[in-house]
Amino acid sequence: MGGGAPDVSRHTVLAAGGVLWRRDAMYPEVALVHRPKYDDWSLPKGKAKPGEHLLVTALREVTEETGYSPRIGPHLTSVRYRITSGGRVSNKVVTYWAMRCAGGSFLASREVDEMQWLPLDEAAWRLSSASDRIVLRTFARTRRDTEPLLLIRHGATASPPRSKMPPEEQRLNRSGRDQAASLVPILAGLGITDLLSADLPSCVDTLAPFAATTGLTVRREAQLTREGFLGNERDVADRVRDEASSSPALVVCGGQRVVTGLVSALGNGFGVRPPRETTIKKGGWWLLHHRAGVVSAYERHDPRPDRERPMDSEPPSLATTVLSQSS
Repeated sequence: MGGGAPDVSRHTVLAAGGVLWRRDAMYPEVALVHRPKYDDWSLPKGKAKPGEHLLVTALREVTEETGYSPRIGPHLTSVRYRITSGGRVSNKVVTYWAMRCAGGSFLASREVDEMQWLPLDEAAWRLSSASDRIVLRTFARTRRDTEPLLLIRHGATASPPRSKMPPEEQRLNRSGRDQAASLVPILAGLGITDLLSADLPSCVDTLAPFAATTGLTVRREAQLTREGFLGNERDVADRVRDEASSSPALVVCGGQRVVTGLVSALGNGFGVRPPRETTIKKGGWWLLHHRAGVVSAYERHDPRPDRERPMDSEPPSLATTVLSQSS
């Protein structure tokens, strides 16, 4: 979108933003910002910092440019185009999410001197960029009256190679602890209110940093272990669906078999069809958007990349894969 596929041999600048909305989900008002440097009206967005997950980028930039606190909603689209800075031509990829306004107030800055809340038709007319209008059209046809259900595979563990260490003895290694810490701003941006974990140290430890930050309790569940899940997949999925339906924002942490099984089971017969490939890296997660337990969209997110990873190309660890969505 926005200029065709970029030349992969060029440097790539990663950025993210959101369509921040408020009031009625059917007839929302969306936030546009005015940038005096360009004298244009745009959707809030900005560049990713090295090693930063794009969801964190989107949350940070929307908050900085509008002054409002966003709650992450469904992924919308990615816009790709070319930019020139200092005589250097680069590809730019901007990824957007729908974001519900959770309070705040606008404060003018050097980068953004004005903000307006507008209905969709007026916002489309006011936007200066054709690529922003593409994003807004995607937002208009995306179901946004949803709640998040996050299914996390526990972080990397200290189990030695080829070891037979049982899951109940495995703890997070340094990389796993970093992955757990990097989840804190994402869980906060989702407005997570309930933490449910397999009764395993690696899973409880993955949620521990967010629990410590918020004061929430990590509830342990034996049926979310591999042994408790096998043979009880439907019952466990029904329980998770019921928990999600009664929770504003639920996170569940388990191992590979449990996470992939829940992704498949939660969609069968409800909402959109679940993805065929459901495996996820340690520290990664599936973000499901649902209404009363009926899933309307799936997103697969890899964990935060290594701090040393260069930002010269679009790294796989920052990938957001939207497998299916209904409007």
